[in-house]
Amino acid sequence: AGLAAGYLPWLLFSERTIFTFYTVAFAPWLMLCLAYVMALVIGPAGADRERRLAGGLFVGSLLLLIVLVSAFFWPVWTGQVLDVDQWRYRMWLPSWT
Repeated sequence: AGLAAGYLPWLLFSERTIFTFYTVAFAPWLMLCLAYVMALVIGPAGADRERRLAGGLFVGSLLLLIVLVSAFFWPVWTGQVLDVDQWRYRMWLPSWT
């Protein structure tokens, strides 16, 4: 509920400029929630081997995807110089520009 309260109000104003630095206040809690859910997906220490292996593979794949997407958007987040085509390639939604 707290995560939804942090993100959902911004969806009402998607046509306006949104300064995402406001999300810094709840980013640590988001990371804790993600870690907790990933631990639940992997399963308890007493779970059978197949369950933990499947959960670990899923969580590992998710983490790899997060790292790859972060690397893709890193130049935008850090204000690096991009040519116009590279910039447009990273602007997936019209409201992002």
